[in-house]
Amino acid sequence: FYTSIVLFFGFSVFMSSNFGGTQALGGLVAVTLLMAMLANLILLPSLLISLQDTISNDKVLKKPKIEILDH
Repeated sequence: FYTSIVLFFGFSVFMSSNFGGTQALGGLVAVTLLMAMLANLILLPSLLISLQDTISNDKVLKKPKIEILDH
């Protein structure tokens, strides 16, 4: 969460450049990072809840693929 915010503001600094290409790059990357962060905060939890039955059915949870060794 904080990483996306820091990167958003970091790339937003590029928009103060005099060169148009650097301005466009900063704006596009900043908007992309902001949209990705919002998608992670809003869409990902609801997607995981809606796919919970598909991901964690009895067949998957019955026998683990890796044996855990207790000492």
